[in-house]
Amino acid sequence: MAKRGSTPDSSASQKRSKPTLQEPVAIDPPAFNSRYSDPEFAAAFNRAFREREPFEDPKSNAKVIEYPYPTASLPNFLQSSTYLKTLREELLAEDYFHKSNDLYEFYQSEDLRLSRKPHIAALKNAIYSQEFFAMMTSLTGIDLDPSVIDLNGNQYHEGCYLLCHDDDIKNEKEGRRIAFILYLVDEDWSAADGGALDLFKCNETGYPVEVMHSLVPVRNTLAFFELSSVSYHQVAEVLTRDKSRISISGWFHGPLQTKLVSKTMLFAPLTDQPDASPESLLNPDYLSTSSIQNICNVFSDQSSIELQQFLKPDIYKALLEELEVLGPVEGAQAEQPLWDEQMGPSHVRKYSRISHRNQSRIPTTLRRVQQLFASKVFEEYLTKISSLSFLSANTELRMFKKGDYTLLHDHALERNGLDVVFSFPFLPDLQQESNPAGEWDEKWGAGATHYVADKANLLTLYPKHNTLTMVLRDEGTLRFVRYLNARVGAARRRELSALYAVNDEEDDDGDDDDDDGEGEDEEEEIEQDGQE
Repeated sequence: MAKRGSTPDSSASQKRSKPTLQEPVAIDPPAFNSRYSDPEFAAAFNRAFREREPFEDPKSNAKVIEYPYPTASLPNFLQSSTYLKTLREELLAEDYFHKSNDLYEFYQSEDLRLSRKPHIAALKNAIYSQEFFAMMTSLTGIDLDPSVIDLNGNQYHEGCYLLCHDDDIKNEKEGRRIAFILYLVDEDWSAADGGALDLFKCNETGYPVEVMHSLVPVRNTLAFFELSSVSYHQVAEVLTRDKSRISISGWFHGPLQTKLVSKTMLFAPLTDQPDASPESLLNPDYLSTSSIQNICNVFSDQSSIELQQFLKPDIYKALLEELEVLGPVEGAQAEQPLWDEQMGPSHVRKYSRISHRNQSRIPTTLRRVQQLFASKVFEEYLTKISSLSFLSANTELRMFKKGDYTLLHDHALERNGLDVVFSFPFLPDLQQESNPAGEWDEKWGAGATHYVADKANLLTLYPKHNTLTMVLRDEGTLRFVRYLNARVGAARRRELSALYAVNDEEDDDGDDDDDDGEGEDEEEEIEQDGQE
């Protein structure tokens, strides 16, 4: 089966024949329209782009289209018409490859960053320049990575098209932030020629339903828009036989700001907690020098460890009894249950946690443990047993019941770090009679945390009474809580879950250039073929 982005026949390797040019000498980068660097213009443009407001500049005719998503049009983008004419000639002299599948039909050049043609190389240098990135940042307010740009030439002849898609490609750290197109069409290109950039609106479920705005290509106009899960667009079919829709297009990359984790997992520095004391809460067996060294050795070898009977027996007993006083399943039937915040959306996760407003209702012993996990003294303890240092942490008191789960999803990728989970599950009396040990039953096939990488299951951890688990989750390793099926009955997976951000500067192994994401690379290649 052919990959998306490739063709099942020989047309993929057929180049569109173009005249050759003798390469002129190297030239200076082209100048951009100075209006777009003017502070007064940039401030007004930025406000409209970020606030989704209509905008049109009377001096340059630059526009911001606010709906269905902010899209910009900057006419007369390059100052020199002579440079523009030669740039177009060089672009037509590039080798083009036929791209054809169910999504698109058009011709695309190789990566223009590799072109030796001087006007193309000059444009590349200009786009990579500090001046250009300063301008784009001031216009959009988006933090862009100047080291990562995609750049291709495209030709759409009669009958060519690119159907509806969103271009929203990302990984754990960064992704495409802005799609851009510099049009080099004929001066007399009109709406009747086709090839418009169509912008779709989405319904309440986030699916594209209809075209709300169409941008007709105009020579020497830079169009761009911010990418997101609703930035659906298409290139309408080219209808003219006499002209080609010629453009240079690509994406600017940058750190992601739209992941769910950025809104729901707030990382805070570890602080001094006056009442936090490992000696008053933890099992003394885990505090001796020899035990700490043994734990450190195991963790260093396996990157994970399970510490049973973590709290002192009397402390753990008090923790359970204080929760029991709240009533059936920690006040779940009360007007304001303890685990009061429902976490979603459902295509990513489903469980409950104790909200910020409910912190004052946390029973005394559980509150002491929570404060310990957020303290500098506990950070020091973790450093001793892991040989790691930490920058900040997120802690969450959460509960999973029947029907709850977390999923692996692009919109909820977790930050890498040290996962520390203290488990205190609830098992009703009837289930404890069939399970005398009073522990979570693995036969249920539910409620375990699975650590996976490259579709392989690396580690499975079930909830256990008074047990602390530590797992160092590095690049490429993900985790999820398996769906709690009907077999769990009224049982609850209750836990204090913490994620500690590791200080990588003290543990830099120099492997940043390793490439083990073959699947992601393939997806990137697939989507790049269908750009714009």
